[in-house]
Amino acid sequence: MQFAKKLSEWVKMALEAVFPSNIYCICCNDFIDSKQLYALCSSCMHKLHWIVESTCPKCGKSVEEEGLCLDCSASHRWFEKGISCVQYGRLEKEVIHRFKYRDAAYIGCKLAQLMAERFEIENLSVDAIVAVPMYLKKERRRGYNQAAVLAKELSREMGIEYINGLLIRTRDTVPMSELSADERIKNVKNAFTVNQNYYNIVEYKKILLVDDVFTTGNTVNECSRVLKECGADSIYVLTFASGVGK
Repeated sequence: MQFAKKLSEWVKMALEAVFPSNIYCICCNDFIDSKQLYALCSSCMHKLHWIVESTCPKCGKSVEEEGLCLDCSASHRWFEKGISCVQYGRLEKEVIHRFKYRDAAYIGCKLAQLMAERFEIENLSVDAIVAVPMYLKKERRRGYNQAAVLAKELSREMGIEYINGLLIRTRDTVPMSELSADERIKNVKNAFTVNQNYYNIVEYKKILLVDDVFTTGNTVNECSRVLKECGADSIYVLTFASGVGK
């Protein structure tokens, strides 16, 4: 186990030496000084919509007025709290799109640094990190699960165990953007399960559930439900970006 971890670190260092990940801005792809934080140029650092003001106390989305957003008011949330770094605007969408669909998994390392720092502000403690799973066939086509990339990097940043394969996606689902509010809930209902080999690990644990984007929260809510029903003590959801609450 320890050797595998060391080997992973050596491979990462070798790849970084050959294909350095901090010479281009992860947003605009312009050349940057290698010392720029998070591989973000100064311009993009200011353009990103950082979540710094009023947020929904449950899901963490930006809201105009204090209190729960409409999504959290309208449904039971199985997770304790959602936390995000930025609002999901045009620039943020471009970053996520490159990360997910343009074979740019290396961006996950930079996003995870931001996410780890954001989570630290909350002063919360967790026992394990879990990624929202992709349907296996879809993951094989893409080559990686972006949520798992983030979760692994967060594990490294935070020194907390990442449990690979704890959650399983039992069936493919339709892209949420194509569905109405009611259809989104039905779309992910019973689409996840906990790997039976990990039942005893989940019980009484505080779990950090990781994904790239939080929109309505239906996906992470369903994941949280099955984790809670397997005995998890509490679930915190951490994403890079989230939509704006209403």
